[in-house]
Amino acid sequence: MAGLTEVVAQCMTLEEELTDITDKEERKAIILRHLDKVDSLDFVIPDFKTGLDWLNVPEALSLANQLAGKVLVLDFFTYCCINCMHVLPDLEYLESKFKVKDGVVIVGVHSAKFLNEKVTANILSAVLRYNIEHPVVNDCDALLWQQLEISCWPTFLLVGPKGQYIYAMVGEGHRDKLEEFVGIAVEHYKAKDEVKVADIPLSLEKHKQQGSPLSFPGKLCLTEGGDLVVADTGNNRVLVLQAETGIVQHVVGGPDQGFQDGDFSRARFSSPQGVAAWGTQVYVADTDNHTIRLIDLETGTVRTIAGTGLQGTDKEGGRSGPQQPLSSPWDVVLGWGQGDLSPSVLYIAMAGTHQIWVYFLQDRKWYKGSEHKAGACIRFAGSGNEENRNNSYPAKAAFAQPSGLAASPPDKLNSLYVADAESSSVRTVLLKDGAVRALVGGERDPTNLFAFGDVDGVGVAAKLQHPLGVALVGDEGPLLVVDSYNHKLKSIDLKTKECTTVIGLSEEGRQLSEPGGLCVDARKGVVYVADTNHHAIKVYNMEKKTLTQLPVILDYFPEKSENNDTADPAPDVDSVHTALKVRPGGHLDLTLTVDLAVEDHLNEEAPNSWKLQSQDNLGKLIISNNGASKGKLRPETTQRFTQLQIPTASEESHCDLTFTFQLFVCAADNTCRIVKRVTLLPLTMSQDAAETAAADISLSLRS
Repeated sequence: MAGLTEVVAQCMTLEEELTDITDKEERKAIILRHLDKVDSLDFVIPDFKTGLDWLNVPEALSLANQLAGKVLVLDFFTYCCINCMHVLPDLEYLESKFKVKDGVVIVGVHSAKFLNEKVTANILSAVLRYNIEHPVVNDCDALLWQQLEISCWPTFLLVGPKGQYIYAMVGEGHRDKLEEFVGIAVEHYKAKDEVKVADIPLSLEKHKQQGSPLSFPGKLCLTEGGDLVVADTGNNRVLVLQAETGIVQHVVGGPDQGFQDGDFSRARFSSPQGVAAWGTQVYVADTDNHTIRLIDLETGTVRTIAGTGLQGTDKEGGRSGPQQPLSSPWDVVLGWGQGDLSPSVLYIAMAGTHQIWVYFLQDRKWYKGSEHKAGACIRFAGSGNEENRNNSYPAKAAFAQPSGLAASPPDKLNSLYVADAESSSVRTVLLKDGAVRALVGGERDPTNLFAFGDVDGVGVAAKLQHPLGVALVGDEGPLLVVDSYNHKLKSIDLKTKECTTVIGLSEEGRQLSEPGGLCVDARKGVVYVADTNHHAIKVYNMEKKTLTQLPVILDYFPEKSENNDTADPAPDVDSVHTALKVRPGGHLDLTLTVDLAVEDHLNEEAPNSWKLQSQDNLGKLIISNNGASKGKLRPETTQRFTQLQIPTASEESHCDLTFTFQLFVCAADNTCRIVKRVTLLPLTMSQDAAETAAADISLSLRS
């Protein structure tokens, strides 16, 4: 396009004129002259193609209709791109400064890199995950990208109220310039009476979603005690669950984004990802806070051990933890030195600078005879260039958004495995010398980051699509990888480099949706997978080759210890059954019937339970005689759950038996809730009553 060439040349001239100019008024005068020039060129950008899918708005937008008379900021992005994630805070800031009523509209123009990213449903998940609140269009064929000769993600294009091409900015770090240009452009076009302040109706996707216990879970790890640690990324928190039942033991942080140390309830995270546990300590890659946090499960506290809370650009490191700026740490894994009894380093997948870093947990000798104190944080491997470059020298190798790590066990100490997302490959770092080697995926040209696909094979012949996590099974492997954009779990034989699919599509469709992390319990033979876009944790049984969903039960509170004499508060009664009569010395048989919705079931592994209390001493005597104050329930909906022996008494007496039921009810998709119901059973003990009586306690849980 001749007009495009001319306006781009004018923008390059403006860039030269603004070089080294810091005076605000002088810069404003130069920019105003530029706006007059592009107005006179009369080059109007093409409108959005009709029929495209739009998000966050009730209808498709066009330059000729709703967007006419607006100063536009078009954000050309693709949701996998770490640089595109980095600029989202800049766009949020811009939205806070300039409203639609001011005549400014931000539009995300999604122009996919990966095939998976062309699908609107997947873009929707990204919009929700990143909390994007401006209109987003799925330009699935990148038509506008091509028409305007955009060349990289992200690119910001400023557009005038008549569709004029004003200016383009490429990459990160343009917050101040965006604010300056938009402010001057709004003032300029308002003076020409070209700005329309009519509102644009929004229909935010986040308001259309149903809640779930998890929101876009990222990474997982197991504690030494067998509990499962989950980065509940979308809820800005970390959960510690019983791995067998899904009962939450600790909630750390959430639900709002923030950066705060302190006890579990006060601590705040921002989209945490990687987690690694040792003893009672959990290390967390707090991605959007650009920090490494330490959760102490014993003291119930969180503190920051590395990172300043602001994104850094340093590619070497060397400062002590909290003084060392980091950039989007995405995963962490513990490492040992020779003879270490406990881990001495924490390896960090630094997605933001395309490198592998290391944080020293102890004073440690390092490569080439260097020594580092505990708390130091340095670059380990990767030049910082975004490439798939393998090299015997770690500083000359290059990664492309490394997002998942796994390390050899302490007695092996030979390899660090890296899920290198943007090169669609899995790489190996040899720990004896830091050499970086290819394992599977990608291709031999280190600059080609488009060598992706879905092919089982050996080495470079295997093809992946944006893998995000890796985990070892046993000392010798295999190495499991979540092939995220192929929605699969794959296995890599470390000796032959053969990569094969373990979990893929079923007859019903996707079993996984953009899984982001995994961990292995080799003793139990199971793999826990963060099924990110399904907001779930899946459990793969390696022997049975079955995939199930782990319920996440958030509001369970364990009963008091047997040694605690403090009585539970009397529960509210929501059901009263017909009074029963039984002869002293007789028996009372109780049956429980649970009325569930057709699609619901009771979780077999959760502690479905009942507890008996009484409102007088006679009732307590019944409990004492039988030791039947509480018990577990089977998952059957109808069962005889207890028999009470009635104590001997000479006079007629009455008591109220109060049964508290705690049931773990799961829907067809295995999302679970706790239901607590209380029923009151009036009981009369009389010599003229039958020796035995029976009662069916019915609980309706259809709500």
